[in-house]
Amino acid sequence: MKKLFSIVAFVMLVAVGQTFAQKVGYTSAEAILQQLPEAKTIDAELTAYGAQLKTELEKKQKEFQTKLAAYQAEAEKLAPVVKEQREKELQALQQGYQEFQQKAQEGMQKKQQDLVTPVYEKIQKAIDEIAKAENFDFVFSTDASGVPILLFAKEDHNLTNKVITKLGGTPIPVKPKN
Repeated sequence: MKKLFSIVAFVMLVAVGQTFAQKVGYTSAEAILQQLPEAKTIDAELTAYGAQLKTELEKKQKEFQTKLAAYQAEAEKLAPVVKEQREKELQALQQGYQEFQQKAQEGMQKKQQDLVTPVYEKIQKAIDEIAKAENFDFVFSTDASGVPILLFAKEDHNLTNKVITKLGGTPIPVKPKN
């Protein structure tokens, strides 16, 4: 039994020793993206696309408001059949507006995803190349889903500016240590 315990303790000691010998780094893909020239292009394209959608939404809203005002102005004079027909038309316009608004939001999200995905792939490739070249065993993200995975690390292990530089962006100024 003592021999088994000694073997288990030795294996655990070796495993712990190997863990400390590994090189670990971290980075922020979001910070990298913001420093790349592509970020301005993406913002400009999203702004232009959003403006087109906004124009179309305003057009649909104006059409609805115009027809609603006309209906309200003459509602009392209309025959019941015509009144019912106009109300259905107004409901259809309002429903069409709401559906377009939802599709516009979805379209905006898809457009953003289509624009940032290739850049994130480029960022990942640069991270992989730097990590392999500098013998990192692990590289963590500081901004996964908005919740930091890495709670503490020395600045020496931050690969963010190396990746930004490799991709032709402007490095983030490093804050002085307190």
